[in-house]
Amino acid sequence: MRLVLAVSALLLDAVAGVKDRCTAILVGAQASTSGSPMTTHSNDCPDCDFRLAKIPAKEYEAGDTRPIFAPTSQYPRYVGDDRGPVYSPENLDDRFYDWNVTQPIGQIPQVNATYGYLEGVYGIMNEHQLAMGESTCGARFVSRPISDGGLALLDITELGRIALERTTTARDAILLMGRLAETYGYYGSDWGTDDAYASAGEALTITDTVEAWMFHILPDDTGASALWAAQRVPDTHIAVVANEFVLREIHFDDADNFLYSSNLRDVAARSGFWEPTLPFDFTKAFAYTGASSDASTRRVWRVFNLADPSTALSPFTDLYASNYPFSMAPASPLSAHDLMAYQRDHFEGTAFDLTQGPAAGPFGDPERYATSQNGGRFERSIAVAASTYSFVAVPTTSSQTLGLLWFGAYAPDANTYIPLHVCISEVPALLSQGSLRAFDLNVTFWLHAVLGNYAARYYKFAHPVIAETQVALESAMQSTLKDVDRVAPALRDLQGDDAMVAYLTTNADVATTQAHDVFFALFTNVVTRFHDGYVMANATSALLSATPMGYPDWYLKSVGYYDPLGGASASSLGAMVFMILVVIIALSVGVGFYVGRVRAAKKRGYAYIQ
Repeated sequence: MRLVLAVSALLLDAVAGVKDRCTAILVGAQASTSGSPMTTHSNDCPDCDFRLAKIPAKEYEAGDTRPIFAPTSQYPRYVGDDRGPVYSPENLDDRFYDWNVTQPIGQIPQVNATYGYLEGVYGIMNEHQLAMGESTCGARFVSRPISDGGLALLDITELGRIALERTTTARDAILLMGRLAETYGYYGSDWGTDDAYASAGEALTITDTVEAWMFHILPDDTGASALWAAQRVPDTHIAVVANEFVLREIHFDDADNFLYSSNLRDVAARSGFWEPTLPFDFTKAFAYTGASSDASTRRVWRVFNLADPSTALSPFTDLYASNYPFSMAPASPLSAHDLMAYQRDHFEGTAFDLTQGPAAGPFGDPERYATSQNGGRFERSIAVAASTYSFVAVPTTSSQTLGLLWFGAYAPDANTYIPLHVCISEVPALLSQGSLRAFDLNVTFWLHAVLGNYAARYYKFAHPVIAETQVALESAMQSTLKDVDRVAPALRDLQGDDAMVAYLTTNADVATTQAHDVFFALFTNVVTRFHDGYVMANATSALLSATPMGYPDWYLKSVGYYDPLGGASASSLGAMVFMILVVIIALSVGVGFYVGRVRAAKKRGYAYIQ
């Protein structure tokens, strides 16, 4: 079955209304202060299931099969008893809907044993410290799953989970996912919508304790297999993907740094996407982009700009960022806290600063909501309010069991990142419970959400207080980790793995509870200090101070504050003039009609009673 190719300008323009997706950053081992690679992922989605879950390791009998499920990002992602207690029917909120056990759409042979791992909407990190970030990308082929009349069995969520279940290195994970996708077929996340081409491809940022790799995948032209490639990030470099493929020339003879499916060149050539006499450019061959790719390329530029402010890289580029490198060296090694700051960025201090200008309002709100109007665009920053969660995964070479996930529920600029060791037996309830269907202050996502939504109204006043708390809390948790990472191995040596896992699980619960308490206090502090247009101060003095926030002069001018008519806008003035004209015309017609009737009556000998 040949698939329709995305080649027309009409289809390209259809991407203009694309929904929020994800940004993912890769850091090579020597570009990291930890000495190990790192990856991030911001899962930007307004309606996704925000729970973090621990999938336990399991053993299987010979002949068992591994069920394959269709992707579901909304709550509940999965319902069943075989993937840990988070997904158990007994633990689901059934006040709004009577959820059914999730049914598979197919199966593949199972292995003897699988590894435990942490997952959100996508798989995140397994007990051997294999970690993955994700970013959906446009691609030039679309396929359908077998459950919807297609030929493909696997999507990126299932491929990532299987790799975390079965492999321990980035290279092995890539080879396994590629082989499975070629064998069973691959399909994108929105195959049955107008958004199908814009989400037909995927990128995974994959790290282990030694290497960092960028993996790209899309359906092939038959709908029954897949096209894929991966490139290793140099140890001294960083790379980033932001909803557009970034792999460029594939060096087919460099097995140390490139992996790929054997069908890349054949499919590209027969589809007219590549001239065999030229170098093979993966992005030019297979990327699908809209009329503008600024929302993607500018995020890539911003990460590189933050990592090395002296870089001469321009924020303006073509659709495929042809003048951007695949990766670059940061000015100095990056820490997990640097990557947290990157994920909180709104282009502050640049020409694209979302805290400035009329769209930010009088108090600098950087958020830009989705709109149905076409013909324009706002900048798309790394940080967006419609974020389910984000994380920084930090493997370590010092101990197989101390791989760390800094996990932040909700939008990065309003959350705190909490350190969780990947070997914990269960995720703290504050992070593993709740849904978008019911507000609950006993769920960390909702606490961060109410703080972020309130603070956005007075952003330039409230956000500095939030940022100060974020830095202080995350620094304190980092300091505590030094003791935890010292005690955990000693406890394992004395009492065994179970004792160490119990200790780290308890520590994760304590850290999460403390962070939740700090942010609840932060929320009450922000509301107390900034409300109703006033900044409140001197709370411990005899007299409370209430200072008006005021408005900047440019804002007052823009809303007509200095206008003699009391600030009526041009549109309202136009409406007023129009209504006055309508009234005058109506009165004129009425008077004319009345006078005419009187004159006519007099001609007939009648007179109206006065």
